[in-house]
Amino acid sequence: MKILSYNIQFGRGLDRVYDLKRICETVKSADIICLQEVDAFWQRSGNVDQPELISELLPEFYSVFGASFDVDNSYKNQQGRVVNQRRRHGDMILSRWPIVSSRTFNLPKKHYADKFNMQMGFIEAVIQTETESLRIYNYHAGYQDIDERLEQIQCFGRIYRQSPREQGAWSGKADIDGDDWGNQTEAPMMPTKAIVCGDFNASYETAEYQYLIEQCGLTDCWRQLDPDNINTGTLKHEPTADIKISGKVDHILVSEELLDRVRSVAIDHEADGSDHKPVSCVIDV
Repeated sequence: MKILSYNIQFGRGLDRVYDLKRICETVKSADIICLQEVDAFWQRSGNVDQPELISELLPEFYSVFGASFDVDNSYKNQQGRVVNQRRRHGDMILSRWPIVSSRTFNLPKKHYADKFNMQMGFIEAVIQTETESLRIYNYHAGYQDIDERLEQIQCFGRIYRQSPREQGAWSGKADIDGDDWGNQTEAPMMPTKAIVCGDFNASYETAEYQYLIEQCGLTDCWRQLDPDNINTGTLKHEPTADIKISGKVDHILVSEELLDRVRSVAIDHEADGSDHKPVSCVIDV
């Protein structure tokens, strides 16, 4: 089972060309794909529905899209009729196996009077393979400062730890006053086995990264298999006046139950579809 995480920068490559086909060619060999920075109806990326286009380009995958940023983009047509449309930005999970349930969570956000900042979030998905169910998290942190990222990772940690106790998208008795809220299906479980992927905007020596290890009980796949490259950079640009993040900020971590099953890790240094490099690991099924 190959898991891949990629901040696609809304499909804009190092050549400044927007090309979702290039992105999909890069990721299509994986079994579970976590994409960050996916747009819907932004002028910069062609005013298209990128989640829908990605699903069309990868038709063998199940998919979910979770928007943390969601604002009005509606307009009136020539007949004066309102065309409802949302300008959205968020994360996407694709899987060769059914995604039996998913939830999207917003992370804490700070206001900076002199700097742009936007709502960030993460997706929690339960994937059912032929042999097991897995929790998959696709996380994208803010880039502004460590205080905001610490609040965000603590929010994530609370949800991550309590999810197995809460159970899945619905739980308990499906019948309420004769209405079938389970739709004639069994309640989806919330497994303890978990894979956490994403762009954390934090390298391994930061406090927010350490929180994942110490408070969530997760292990970085690179620490397990390739510690010499645990801080090999995953950004394809130098720090700028606006974005000062550097180092390996894209990570894949696993819960204890999966640790002995991790077989390899990789950073795709050749991919040129974004300002980030895809990271991946292979786990025994």
